[in-house]
Amino acid sequence: MPRWLLPALLAAAVVFFVAFFLLQTAQAPPPKLRIGLLPVVDALPFVVAEKEGLFEKEGLSVELVYFGSARDRDSAITSGQVDAALHDPVGALMLIGNGVPIKIVGFLCCAGEGDSNVGFYYVKAPGASQIRTVAISRNTIIEYVASKMVKGDVELVDVPSIANRFQLLVEGKVDAAVLPDPWGTLALSRNATLIAKHRDLVVVVASESLLKTPEGREAVRRLTTALNKAVDLYNANPEKYRDLMADKLRIPAELRQTYQIVWKAKVTEMPRDVFSDAASWLLQKGLVKQQLKYEDCVS
Repeated sequence: MPRWLLPALLAAAVVFFVAFFLLQTAQAPPPKLRIGLLPVVDALPFVVAEKEGLFEKEGLSVELVYFGSARDRDSAITSGQVDAALHDPVGALMLIGNGVPIKIVGFLCCAGEGDSNVGFYYVKAPGASQIRTVAISRNTIIEYVASKMVKGDVELVDVPSIANRFQLLVEGKVDAAVLPDPWGTLALSRNATLIAKHRDLVVVVASESLLKTPEGREAVRRLTTALNKAVDLYNANPEKYRDLMADKLRIPAELRQTYQIVWKAKVTEMPRDVFSDAASWLLQKGLVKQQLKYEDCVS
């Protein structure tokens, strides 16, 4: 064998294996994503993205998994049954603070009041002259926003079910309630009075196991792209999606033809002020054991 041939073969082998490795890495498809949702208006970008095939156009395989309650969704997140989920900053940070291995990967709504007409309503019952009792859901985003809106010496009544909270309000069994949309809008149509409104607060969370791999991080990036394209499509023709929203997102029957969701918010980085305020509230309430750090919770 010529003296020069062995080094040449070794060099060729190195080049081959490096090229093979890079090709395999480049062609590795993003993993299939199971995304946990509640059938509420916050899920609008996901619903539109699925309808328009935007996940597939971004090279993603996505399954939207709907849960009947926040408790069921959180159980699925905790047990790893879903890879990502739609959540709120209070609930997400409570999970993180109690050891669930997830991180916030995006802030979906709302940096300002104009990002959406969806939000939280503090409404007075029809006929109520004074406010002594306010129905909320304790240790949730509802109680968090109530702490911003409800003033004075009142009794906070824990009513976890949104439907029950609404019914108690319209029947005058509580003087006021804090409700998310579209229940807040429905309450106004039943002669309730708006006292205050708080902007919507929505985040996307993903499992740490997903975020540990390059393929997983790429999948989250593509997911964000698909959701932002969905927002653009919705805003180009909201009426096109009216029936879809009503069917998928529990729009009450009497609002189906009149309630128009305004949604301009796209996925952005979690605002530090929103994070800090929610984290401090959780610590003050004793719902987390120590002050959470932004860098530990946000990816």
